[in-house]
Amino acid sequence: METNEGLKRVLMSKAEARIDRLLKGMAEGTGEDFQELESVVQVESRAFGRSCLEAVLEEKAKEQGWAARRVGRCGHRQRLVGKRPRQMLTVLGPLVVHRAYYQCMKDAKDQREEGEATCPCGEAPFDWQWGWNTRRSSPGVQKAVSYLSAHLTLEGVSEAISRLLSWEISARQVLNLTQPVGEAFVRQENEQVQEMFKQGASKRTSEAERQSARAEPITRLYVEMDGVFARLRRGSVVLEKEEQEREGDVYRDIKVGAVFLAQPGQERSELAPGVFLDTPGPIRYGARRTTAEAFAPLLYALARREGITRAKQVVVLGDGAHWIWRLADEQFPGAVQMVDAYHAREPVWDVARAAFAAESSQREEWATHVIDALAQGRIEEVIAAIQRLPPLAPPPGRSRSVAETEAEYFRPTAERMRYPLFRAQGMHVGSGGAEAACKVVVSTRAKRAGMRWTPDGLDAILALRTAVLNAAFDQRWFACRQTA
Repeated sequence: METNEGLKRVLMSKAEARIDRLLKGMAEGTGEDFQELESVVQVESRAFGRSCLEAVLEEKAKEQGWAARRVGRCGHRQRLVGKRPRQMLTVLGPLVVHRAYYQCMKDAKDQREEGEATCPCGEAPFDWQWGWNTRRSSPGVQKAVSYLSAHLTLEGVSEAISRLLSWEISARQVLNLTQPVGEAFVRQENEQVQEMFKQGASKRTSEAERQSARAEPITRLYVEMDGVFARLRRGSVVLEKEEQEREGDVYRDIKVGAVFLAQPGQERSELAPGVFLDTPGPIRYGARRTTAEAFAPLLYALARREGITRAKQVVVLGDGAHWIWRLADEQFPGAVQMVDAYHAREPVWDVARAAFAAESSQREEWATHVIDALAQGRIEEVIAAIQRLPPLAPPPGRSRSVAETEAEYFRPTAERMRYPLFRAQGMHVGSGGAEAACKVVVSTRAKRAGMRWTPDGLDAILALRTAVLNAAFDQRWFACRQTA
C-alpha cells in the first residue's frame, strides 16, 4: 500500500507538471487555432504517458530489490555493481529505467584456469524479467512497425512513425524489428498446416472442425491460383545456369492463392432463368516463394479454414499454367476447373498483335470476333481462327510462332473454357481475380521501383502482408507472443 501511495504521489506530481506545461503552451499560442491547440495537447499527453510509464518501471525495478550478492544465470556468484540506466523505445517514445546491474565475481582469467567457459560477466535481472535482455524496443513498437511494414516500404514506415508519433526510427531498425515477426508468422503457419495434415492422417477431429461440421453448408467455394516474379539480390540465392552467364539481379517465382466464398449477386444469368451469378465474398490470400508442390498444402489449409469441407461445390480458377491444374487435381479432386476469362483473352490479343502489328483496325476486328467466340465457349472456333492466319515468323530465339504457341494453349484447356455452361450454373467466371491477387499481395508491396530483396526479407514481408490482408495479424501476433 505504501508503495502504491508513493507511486501515486509521483504520478500526480508529473500530471500537475504536464498540465502546467499544457496551459503555458496554450497561453503562448494564439488560442484560436485548433490545429495548434490539438498539437500542443497531443505532445503533452504523449510526454505525460511516457513519464508515467517510466515512473512505473522505475518503481518495479525498486521492488525487485538491490541484493549485494546473487547467483547469476551463468551459475556464478555475482556482485552488485550499482544502478545502470537502460533505454527502451516504446510506442510513447524512448524512456530510461535505472535497474540493478551485476557482474560475475570470477574474472575471465579465473574461469580459464578452472576450465570454465568465459562468462558474459554482467546482467540485469530486471531485463530478463521484462524481456529486455535481447531487445531495445518494446513489443508494442515491434507490433506497430511490423503492421505498417505490411503496407509501406521500410523508409515509408520510418517516415510515418516520425510524422505520427514524433520519435525516430531508421529503415534498418524497421527491418530488424519486422523480419523476426514475419519469420515467426511463417513458422506458425507451417506448424498449423503440419498439424492439420497430422490430424487428417490420424483421423482425429479438432474442436474447430467439429464446430465447422455443425455450421451451415456452403453453396460454392472458389480457389484461384497464379504466379508472379519478384527481384532478389544477386548472391542471395543459388544461381541457375543461365543466371550465372549474365549479370544483374535474379528473379524467383512467388505462388499466390486466393480463396473466397460465393455470395449471391444481382446480375442474372442470361442462360438460365432465375439463376443469379456469384460475386466474390471476403478474399483470403496465401503467398509463398516456393515450388508448386510446397505451396499446395498451404493453399489447401487456407481453403479448409474457409470451409471447403462444407462446400457443396468447389471451383478452381487460374490461367493455363500446368502447375495450377496439377495442384487442383491433387488437392481439390472433383472441383470444377476453369480458366478465368481475363487470362483466356490474353493469348487472343497476343496473336492479334503479332498478326496485325501495323493494322490496328484489323487487329481490333479480328480480336473482338475471336473473343466473342471465346465468351460463347466455342473454343474450337478460336483455334480455327488462329490457324487460318497467314504463317508468322517465330520471335527471336523461339522455334514456333506466337500463333502456333497460343493454339496449343487452347487445346488442352478447352473444357475449362465452356463459359456458357459455367454461367448457366451461376458461377463467377473470373475477370482477373488471380492476377489481382498477385498485385494486391505481391506487386503493391514487393515490386515497387528499385526493390531488391533477400530471400528471408521477402518471405517475412509476404507473411506479414497476407496476415494483414486476411485480418489475421492480431491473432498471429498473439499466438507468437504466447510461444515466445
